[in-house]
Amino acid sequence: MRECAILMAISHFPPAVGGTERQAHRLAAGLVRTGHRVTVLTLARPGTPVREVIDGVTVERALDGRGRGIVYVATYGLSLLRHLRRLRPGHAVLHAHHLYLEAMAAAWVGRRTGLPSVAKVACGGPDGDFARLNRTGLSAALPLLRRLRLVVAMTAETEAELLAHGFHGDRISRIPNGVDTTRFSPASDPTEAQAVTGLGAETVVYLGRLDAQKELGTALTAWGRVVSRFPAARFVLAGDGPSRKALQCLARDLGVAETVRFLGSRPDPEWLLRASRVFVLPSRCEGMSNALLEAMATGVGCIASRVGGNEDLVNDGVTGLLVPLGDATALAGALGALLGDAGLRTRLGTAARNAAVERYGMDRVVERYADLYRTLTEG
Repeated sequence: MRECAILMAISHFPPAVGGTERQAHRLAAGLVRTGHRVTVLTLARPGTPVREVIDGVTVERALDGRGRGIVYVATYGLSLLRHLRRLRPGHAVLHAHHLYLEAMAAAWVGRRTGLPSVAKVACGGPDGDFARLNRTGLSAALPLLRRLRLVVAMTAETEAELLAHGFHGDRISRIPNGVDTTRFSPASDPTEAQAVTGLGAETVVYLGRLDAQKELGTALTAWGRVVSRFPAARFVLAGDGPSRKALQCLARDLGVAETVRFLGSRPDPEWLLRASRVFVLPSRCEGMSNALLEAMATGVGCIASRVGGNEDLVNDGVTGLLVPLGDATALAGALGALLGDAGLRTRLGTAARNAAVERYGMDRVVERYADLYRTLTEG
């Protein structure tokens, strides 16, 4: 297709990294590789250039958001409007990466300029985008958000939430998150990965933030019921966050601290996954987890809570195991099943890898967004 110039808005962008930021970066870089032009508008970051090029993507760190609450909403919202209008000439599509202030600004500018505006719902459920609008008193902006030309729902849950909040079905597009299936690929020799990472052969790994949303207390409680059966097994948590100290205390209280390792943030998730037998994600809500996609692409046996995007990704008993939210007994049973059955791990891991390649490869996701932009600009 012909080149399309996309102006993206997102509050944070690498080097500030979270799941939404990683997806935005991968999508923008993938679009550039396929011949499109992408500018990302994001918050100013101390010690980082105001304007730089990352993987071919022009990053404008010009946004200003001060204070908290209504002060932040006002300063950040006005900054978004001002800079979107300034950068708009030469771009064909506005793309916001949250159904929040970025999407409101994109909808406002889009309606006044005729530029197609798109927003992606980052997450559903109790910690999702609609919950955030309600919590911050901004649900009154829903009529403005419904004026977006199109909204991207990653999951069945977020699509249902959009419909329940009055968004028209013909303005909703289902596009999942993507994963680099080359970087995240099965180990040809797991012992090499274990040597590189220092992990043992019987490792269960969690990748991600350490906060309440991830329900890691449930995982530690389940782990206490697993280690008596698998004394050589280790539970490794790679990531950081506000719950780290509380989780370390819980591990000590449960008597499993010697079998649990807190690694902090790591730059080598692909090696951690290759060295591990099982990946676990017990979250209370998820959009579409990068870590779960990465584990599936690596061919690891996956266990996830039966919530949100986890249900879209994992076909229970086929590409992984789903357990009820907050059920430590069920989670312990699933962990025991995968640790104790190499054949089951291999079957689930192979099917998960195949699903990741066939449905969630980043190249496929980039192509779908490019088609979406083409439809908007040619319609």
